[in-house]
Amino acid sequence: MASLEALSKSYGMKKAAVSKLRKQVENKLKEAVSKKRRASSGLVALEKQKENLTRAKVHVSQILNQHLSQKASIERLKIAAEERLLHEQDAKDQVTQQSEYGSSEDKNSVIERLKYIDEKIAELHSELKERESGYSRLEKAIESGEKEQSKLEGQLKKQGHTKPILIEQLKASTKAESILRPKFESLLKLEAQASNALVTVQKKLAEIAAQRRKKMATLAAMKRKRMAALAARRRKNNARKLALKKTRKAKTRKAKRKHAKSAKHKTRSEKVSRKKVMKTVKRTATSTNKKAAIKKKLRRK
Repeated sequence: MASLEALSKSYGMKKAAVSKLRKQVENKLKEAVSKKRRASSGLVALEKQKENLTRAKVHVSQILNQHLSQKASIERLKIAAEERLLHEQDAKDQVTQQSEYGSSEDKNSVIERLKYIDEKIAELHSELKERESGYSRLEKAIESGEKEQSKLEGQLKKQGHTKPILIEQLKASTKAESILRPKFESLLKLEAQASNALVTVQKKLAEIAAQRRKKMATLAAMKRKRMAALAARRRKNNARKLALKKTRKAKTRKAKRKHAKSAKHKTRSEKVSRKKVMKTVKRTATSTNKKAAIKKKLRRK
């Protein structure tokens, strides 16, 4: 029994030590797997983000090129409109000079001509104003596009620095997992073996304890049986003693009554005898006195 208890204690300590080591290795393995998953998912997300950024950059570049083309076109149109405006203004100046030297009929024609030129000049001013407004909007859009393009390029550059770090983390965590997993599985088997051995010893101890309890219960039952028999014997003896005592008391009371009765009868007989004796004594005394008196008289004579 003592050896089994010592063996159980030994297996328990071994299981506790293996369990502690297994938990430590398990925590390290979980950490390595977690790092591996994070690095892997980070690389996947990085690639996806890179694709999105590249696509966004291409889109921004296309829009920026369109805006630049539109800006160049507006610049050409502005230059052409400004040239036409100068041409119309020169024509207006020439017509104005001609009107100073022409006849009245020619003046009416000149007025019509000047009116037409003024309308053309107004149209060109409106066109230039519209071109300036469009040019200003395009400059703002181009500036915003260049900022967006620069931002996307910065994010792509940052990803270029992040990717090697994630690759290194993935390699390190994969290597740690390949080392820790076999160690964890080995410790898991050792823990199971120690647990099974401990269960076997504990089962034997439980069986021995059950046998001991059964034996103790049997002894206790026998003891209770003996005690019950002894108690029954004591009760029987006590009852017998009590009955004998009652019988003796009854006999004693009977004897006392008989003795009292005989004593009473004896007392009465003694009283009668005493009376008779007293009478006899009295008579004797009287006769003795009489004899003494006669003797005394005889002496006197």
